[in-house]
Order: sequence, then structure tokens, then C-alpha cells
Amino acid sequence: MYKTIWKNCFNSVCQLSFYSSAGIKLLSMTGFKANGHFLITDDYLFKIFKAEKVKISFVKSDGHSENASIEIPMDELKRRVIKSIDNEKTPFAAVNIDFKEFKDIPSLKLSKNQDIEIGENIAVLGYQLDKENLAIKTGIVSSTFNDKNLKYLQVDSSIKQGNSGSPLVNAETGEVIGIIGHKLAAITQSHKRMKQIINNNLTVLKKSQGKLNVEEIDPIQVLIANQNQIKYIANEVYKTATMSNGYALDISYVHDLFEEFIDAEVSQSSLEFRIDA
Repeated sequence: MYKTIWKNCFNSVCQLSFYSSAGIKLLSMTGFKANGHFLITDDYLFKIFKAEKVKISFVKSDGHSENASIEIPMDELKRRVIKSIDNEKTPFAAVNIDFKEFKDIPSLKLSKNQDIEIGENIAVLGYQLDKENLAIKTGIVSSTFNDKNLKYLQVDSSIKQGNSGSPLVNAETGEVIGIIGHKLAAITQSHKRMKQIINNNLTVLKKSQGKLNVEEIDPIQVLIANQNQIKYIANEVYKTATMSNGYALDISYVHDLFEEFIDAEVSQSSLEFRIDA
């Protein structure tokens, strides 16, 4: 079963690698091609601020040899993001990737089944950390729930950083039923709170920097260095942590956006026709 899932899905799943202006790789996440020429991924894409360029790459059946790739500026990637008609940010990211390099990359089929049963076998295809190899993981749908009026699927499968944006595939049908996200995981929330505390501490300490010296040593600078070390260690632990449960946004929201997008294109074409006439 899972050999078939891999064979039918691997070539549609890509890695998004984000680089600084100095060419340093900042982070990576996963995405997949759907509906002809769109890339679907987690909405963490909207929170990457320091990247100057992104590389989108698909692999061959061995999971690591490159099949097709492009590098584009972050500004272009943002321009290609598909927005909903009411201009509200969608709970995922959809990007137009109609590049000639990706013309032969197949799309994954999105499930239209609204009745996801707890206990269904699933597969997750994605990248983790800064590794360049695509991997498949298995598990089951362990629960479903709503959060902020959005439907999510909880899956019993190991999830790591970089898996955000991975397709959650129904192992029986081979169809995508969800998009793996990052923001609901408990470790993500704890990491976010820890960073807020450290940043607040640094703000307070920097206001007092240089005002006190003990035997030609500024203890405030020592405390600032200590806080930065803690922040670095926290980030490293967060990046390498494994979550035993994953959370996926229900794929129905992607269908909704595509329907809105098509309706908008039709309306725009009709308007242009009337103006030309």
C-alpha cells in the first residue's frame, strides 16, 4: 500500500528552502503541486521575513536526486500567492508556480470526501529539518477537532520541523485529505512563549547596558550574552524536536479557495470582454 503511495505521490512533493541575502539557508518546509499549476503549503510561508530568495525543488523516485528546481526572489514568491476574494488571509498558502521547469510535474488529487473517519490509515510525505531527502511516514487519523472555526485532523505520526506543508494522504485512495501545519503543536506554542520572554528580558537589559561596571566588567552585557545563549539553545532544541502527534488542516479549504479563484477569473474575463466590446 505505502509503496504505491510513494510511487504515485513522490514526484508532486517539493522542498521550499529559504536563503538570506548572504546565501545562508534559514529554514525549509514542504509543499505539493495541485490543481494544475499551484503549490500548496503551510501558512508559515507568511511568517518568513528575513529570506531574500527561495529554492523550490522536486526529486526523483530515490527521494534525493533533483528532478526539477527553480530559485526566485521572495518578492516574486509573494506576488504569486493566491489571495481569497474577501482579501482575508487563508489558513494555508497557495502559490502560482506556472514555471516551464515544472510543466511536467504532476498534481496530487485533492479529496472531496468530507467524512474523514478516525482510524483511517494515512501517509505524510515531506522534508524534515534542513535535510534534502524526501521521506514518507505512516500513521492514522487519531482525532478531528475545530480551532478558531477551522477543521483540523490530528494524526498519530512523527512530525519534525520542515514537515510543515506536507500533504496528508489517505493511504487507501491516494488522495490528499489535509495539509500538515506547525502552529497547533504544544512544543511550538511553548517555543513561542519562551522567545517572547527572552526578547522581553533582552529589551529590559539593553536599556541598562553601560550604566553599571564591576571591576571593568559590565554585568548587564554578561546577562545579555546569557539570554542570547539560552535563545540559541531553545531554537536548536525546537528544530530537532520530534512531535508524536501532527495536525493537518482539512483540505476542503483548498477547494473553497480554488472555486473562488476560478469564479474571480471568470468574472474578470467577462468584465474585460464587456469593456473591449
